[in-house]
Amino acid sequence: MADRVVREKLATTIVRDDYLPALIALIANDLLWTGTRIYHQRFGIHTNEWRVLSALGNCPGANAKEVCDVLGMNKSVVSRSAAVLRNADLVVMEKEDGVQRLYLTEAGAAVHDEILPIAIGLHQELMAGFTDREQRQLKKYLCRLLANSEKLQRYESEQTHADDL
Repeated sequence: MADRVVREKLATTIVRDDYLPALIALIANDLLWTGTRIYHQRFGIHTNEWRVLSALGNCPGANAKEVCDVLGMNKSVVSRSAAVLRNADLVVMEKEDGVQRLYLTEAGAAVHDEILPIAIGLHQELMAGFTDREQRQLKKYLCRLLANSEKLQRYESEQTHADDL
C-alpha cells in the first residue's frame, strides 16, 4: 500500500529565484540548448563539440585530460566530442611522447572561426542591459564562485560518507 499523497505545499522549500544553483543551472541550460540548436543547424556539431574546438584553439596539442580540466567536463563527454570532431575531420589525434594530443585541422580552425562570432553574440545577448562595470563585477563574482566550487568536492565527500561516522 502506498503512502498517503501530500497535496499541500511543504512548509520549507527552495524558491527558484532565491537559490543560486537553480539560477546558474537555468542560465547554463539556456546557453547550452540555444548554442546547440544554432551550432547543429549551421555546422553539424553541438555545444560540447564547440567547447572542445574552442579549448583546442586556446591550447593546441592538449591531451583529453587537459581539455577536461580546462572545460570542467567529464572525460566521457570530451572523448565522445573529440570522436565526433575527428570523424568530421575537424580534429586530429597525434601521439607524442606516448601521449595522445589533440589538434585542430585547418577545417576545424575554420569552423572555430565561423562559430566564434556566434558564441560572442550569445554572450552579448546574455549581458544586454548590464553596464561595463556591472559586467566586470559579475565576472569577478562568477570567478569567485568557480574558485569556491572546489569546496563542493569536500562537501560531497562529507555528505556521502556521513553514514560512516
